[in-house]
Amino acid sequence: MASRLHHRPWRDPRLLIGVLLVLGSTILGARLVAAADDTVRYWALDRAVAPGDSVSADDLVAVRVRLSSKVSDNYLPADEEFAEPLDALQWGERGAAGSLVERSSLQPKSSLGRSQLPLSVATGASPADLARGDLVDVWVGPGPGDESDDEAVRILQAVRIVETGDESASIGGSLAQTVLVDVADTQLQGSVVGTVASGHVTLVRVS
Repeated sequence: MASRLHHRPWRDPRLLIGVLLVLGSTILGARLVAAADDTVRYWALDRAVAPGDSVSADDLVAVRVRLSSKVSDNYLPADEEFAEPLDALQWGERGAAGSLVERSSLQPKSSLGRSQLPLSVATGASPADLARGDLVDVWVGPGPGDESDDEAVRILQAVRIVETGDESASIGGSLAQTVLVDVADTQLQGSVVGTVASGHVTLVRVS
């Protein structure tokens, strides 16, 4: 009697390879879904903001991101209550559109005593394209033609431009513009006011 051959499909290499491919695809898909579930909605900036600007709902947009546990506490989840109403908050630092909102960048208006200091800035003593929101260092020293060995000194660091005025004739006859800068009251000492009023002011934009 001829021996009868038995076909055993589970030993077919093609079947085994197919099963492994399906299994691998299933595992990969499960991992991708699990990774997507790890994302959390955080607040990001929908537009650029400058220090001292009031916080508005129009500034914010919710985005889904995945952050490590080491840095996640630094940012503000979209489902978390703000410490105060938005109209009682202001931005404490410059932020670019699309960047995540750090907790430290939101500051209560009531906690910050601030003033606007006017500076008379001669033509050529500031960037030509100086604009509201720019951060500048304020240097004061002898003006052009002054006979003095004194060196210019930086009296204010990284203060925000509130407004730039039109050019007008200064006391010395040269063109100058009045520039308003936002300063904390702790920075605004009597010596600062006297120095900017009597010296040649130069504004250096900082990043």
